[in-house]
Amino acid sequence: MVNVYSLSFAYHKRRILKDISLSLKPGEFLGFLGPNGSGKSTFLKNLLGFLKPSQGRILFAGSDTVLTRTFRSKRLAFVPQNSRLSASLSVRDLMLMGRLPHIRDRWTGYGKEDKQKVEEMLKTLGITGMADRDVMSLSGGELQKVIIGRCLVQEGDLLLLDEATSGLDLNHTIEIMELMRKKADEEGKTIVAVLHDLNLASQYCDRIVLLKDGCLRYQGLPQEILTETVVEEIYGIRAVVTADEAGRPLVLPRRAAAPVWGGGGGNITQGAGWCTMNGF
Repeated sequence: MVNVYSLSFAYHKRRILKDISLSLKPGEFLGFLGPNGSGKSTFLKNLLGFLKPSQGRILFAGSDTVLTRTFRSKRLAFVPQNSRLSASLSVRDLMLMGRLPHIRDRWTGYGKEDKQKVEEMLKTLGITGMADRDVMSLSGGELQKVIIGRCLVQEGDLLLLDEATSGLDLNHTIEIMELMRKKADEEGKTIVAVLHDLNLASQYCDRIVLLKDGCLRYQGLPQEILTETVVEEIYGIRAVVTADEAGRPLVLPRRAAAPVWGGGGGNITQGAGWCTMNGF
């Protein structure tokens, strides 16, 4: 569906992405991982056309023709890392904005099908009860679910998620990841998700890409990529990597030179060579 060849990008003279090449296939759930500042969000913005590559090519369906804004808005859907709202809208109206690329003209407005798809998504996400609430009254996690819903009703072929679950609790995080997995498996959506949770990526992604310092260091199956050696190289931490019953990696970070903490009573006892503090 999408092929990226030798993509580089720089802000002024500072290179953010360096010679990245990869392919995205229909129905693939790709996890995009790496330390903060490694270029993950910048890569998504290059795919979206928000940023223009310094060099390299991005081909959609084998063509590098400059895509129109209308084409991109219909084919590419995006959940940003931070959603800042300054207007007072209902949850239903905010989600309806995802249908903007599909309206026939500005005078006709949203049609019956657009409204129906929003109602279905409200039900799918379990937020029908808040459909008439003002989005300014929502918690961060509630708003994030609405933004994800807006992305999904857009019905793009390529879904780009920039830390889409970062504001959600564990239950809702799993709910969204299951939904995205279903979109890939049953509807053939291509999903690129920027994630920081290695275990979440391991459980749900078909393939993982690891970036560091703007370079694509590794790409492959989770069981190929998520090893103790690679985790230490990319993140600079030691970790124990085991496997679940399906053979997918489970990553448990280890504390660096972890101190031994004492029991209650207001006492903290650290390991040999450290001090003991009482009654703080």
